[in-house]
Formats: sequence, structure tokens, C-alpha cells
Amino acid sequence: MRKLTIITMLLLTTLTAGAQIKPDRQWMDNKFSMFIHFGLYSKLGGVWQGQPVRQGYSEQIQAFAGIFSDWYAATALTFNPTQWNPDSVVALAKRAGMRSIVFTAKHHDGFCMYESQYTDFDIVDATPYRRDLMKELSDACRRGGMRFAVYYSLIDWHFPEAYPISSHNADPLTEEHFDYNMKQVEEIMTRYGQISELWFDMGSLTCEQSKALYDLVNRLQPSCMVSGRLGNNMADFAVLADNAYPDYEIGVPWQSAASMFDETWGYRSWQERGSVSDKV
Repeated sequence: MRKLTIITMLLLTTLTAGAQIKPDRQWMDNKFSMFIHFGLYSKLGGVWQGQPVRQGYSEQIQAFAGIFSDWYAATALTFNPTQWNPDSVVALAKRAGMRSIVFTAKHHDGFCMYESQYTDFDIVDATPYRRDLMKELSDACRRGGMRFAVYYSLIDWHFPEAYPISSHNADPLTEEHFDYNMKQVEEIMTRYGQISELWFDMGSLTCEQSKALYDLVNRLQPSCMVSGRLGNNMADFAVLADNAYPDYEIGVPWQSAASMFDETWGYRSWQERGSVSDKV
């Protein structure tokens, strides 16, 4: 299989912590992390029906190419990343001076890169790979002395009782969908060892929903840092807009998710690579 991931950078800084912020010095010392977007969209590589999809991020190709759900789900039948080597990923991160790896457990498409007991739309049940890829990476991080973190999208284009695809990815969560998210977050927090941070993304949660998720994470792993995109001030650090590089002081611990390519986070087979010096 060709290279399927875009490795992005997370730049972390801490200043004065507010009342909601956990005093987690270890997280604050990460400074530089690897953020891996890897999923079914990686197999498509920004191409649908032989044509490059130039609108939007490639990890959201299902939405921007208008792919029917069953057509997109069929991609899993041939998704088989046999060249995946988690120890090599950890070694690469360490050579770059990174101290943690954030991995996409589930992106907006709803496909789980781990074995979930609440859906068959995951890498173990729906693909010929048949292995828990996220577990392999979390184990490799432990072996390599690398902190392991998880990205989890709060929207879901596959879950039947969630809101359908929208142009803004900021829909509210139905009661059924929120219950599904709670169950999946609990299994992530209890089956993959120590999680250094949980990187929530998208959706418009109620105050009660944000608090329930924050409390769940805090109860299961009190040292796990929760990202600002959970909303409603239920977070341990602020997350800037994508590829934002502030030139001003921020008064709380913060993080900037900086993609190697501003146009996408997921693998795009036709992406212009640019020079290494520019990326550095």
C-alpha cells in the first residue's frame, strides 16, 4: 500500500493557567507532537471516480465529493494497510524531537480505526486488515517511551441517528448520538492505556453534553487533558483555528494544529509536496 497518511504537527505552549486548567506539567512539556490523520479517506487519496477532489480537506472527501454512504462504506472492503509499522512511526516522531502522538480514533466519516463494540464500521470488523490498528500504535508508544493521545470527532456521518452531513460540521447531537459518543469515549479511555490528551472536534454540544464528556474523561483518567473544541468552557487547553500561528500572548495553555499542507490533513495523492525547508 502506498503511503496513506499526512503527518501534521502540534505546537504546544503554556502561559498562565485558568481555573478550568489542569496543572499537567508533563502535557505542557510536550511542545511538539505528531498528529496522524489515517482512515478510509486515506485509501481514496483525495480522488473519487478517477478525478481529484479539489474542494475541502481530503479527510472529508465523503462530503465534498458527495459520496453516498454505502459507496463510501464499501471502501472498507479493500482497506488493508499491510505496510503499517507503528514502531517505525514512533521512531520517526522521536527523531523529529516529538514527545507525543495524537491519532484519529474516529473522524467525521464515523469509521473507527480501533475495535469498537458499538459499531461494525471499524477496522477490525469491516476490513481485511482485521486488527486493532490504534491498539498497535498505543502499544508501540509505550514501548518507545512516547505519550499517546487520541482524536475523536463528535459528529458522525455513518451513525443512523446522527444529523446528516452539513456544510459546517457544527450540528447538535441527538440524544442517541450523544449516548453513542459517551460509550465510545469510555471504551477508548479504558482499553488503550494512559491517554495524554483527548482531542475532541466539531459538533455543537449543549453545556450539559460538554460537561458530561469532560467529567467522564476526568473520572476515568484524571491526568488526561481535554481539548478546547469540546466547547462550553469544558477544556484543559485552548485549540487555535487550523494552521493558526499567533503573534500575541495567550493567557492559558494552548495548542496549534499545524498541517504540513494547509489544504488538507488527510493523504492527498496529487498534493504538491513543496520543499522540506519550507515545511520546517
